[in-house]
Amino acid sequence: MTVALYSWKSFKEHFERVCRVNSWSKTKILQVSSSTSSSTVHVADGHVEVVDAFVYLGCLIDSSSGSREEVLCRIGLARSCMNMLERRIWKSSIKLETKLRLYQTYIVPVLMYGCERCETWAPTKYLLCRLDASDTWALRKILRIPYTRHVSNAEVKRTTGCSPLSHLVTNRRLRLFGHIARSSPREYHRRALAACIRQVPPSWKRPAGRPSHTWLRAIEADLGPLNSGLATAWRKATTRDEWRHIVDTAKLQRSML
Repeated sequence: MTVALYSWKSFKEHFERVCRVNSWSKTKILQVSSSTSSSTVHVADGHVEVVDAFVYLGCLIDSSSGSREEVLCRIGLARSCMNMLERRIWKSSIKLETKLRLYQTYIVPVLMYGCERCETWAPTKYLLCRLDASDTWALRKILRIPYTRHVSNAEVKRTTGCSPLSHLVTNRRLRLFGHIARSSPREYHRRALAACIRQVPPSWKRPAGRPSHTWLRAIEADLGPLNSGLATAWRKATTRDEWRHIVDTAKLQRSML
């Protein structure tokens, strides 16, 4: 915490030289451990709130560093949007093709955060199932299929022609991996990812407990059907055409499942 306070003071001095204005009421400190008991921290001439979660640019960031709360929050927002449009859109006489386009244009970006945030998600199998279940629920509402009719999810997908949202998340994640691998070696995000892929030092020991599901673990799971590891994928991702072929192959294999 002492290092964090020193960093905040340095940031304040630099910020005031540039903008002359700084609102500490809008600044938050994310608590990642239980070592800090205070709810506020005094920095220079202001107080900064210590929180377990906060919303930044519409994205929910919590102390677990996972995607669970963000995905569940997005599912709730998408369901609310579907219910708001139920009377005037989904139950109207508009053509089915137009309804599906409206769904892909207005609802899916809410659920996937414009398909830009979802590429950084590291969802578990449970969260992927929740995403697909929410997508299927929305498509059934558009098709006006009551719960009394026994229509399989495969039939719903075949009628609408929509692929599962879990496939979209995987595709976007693999594309982001390729973009990072092809970026400049001076970029911090490329250096950080390359350091994580390299073999860990012999003196390093994994902490006790179950390892968390990280973004790289999700990439490993995506590359599993292709019999490719992270090191091999990192090398192939530096070539755009070769990596695009790998992403298309992974997408084709998922569609055949």
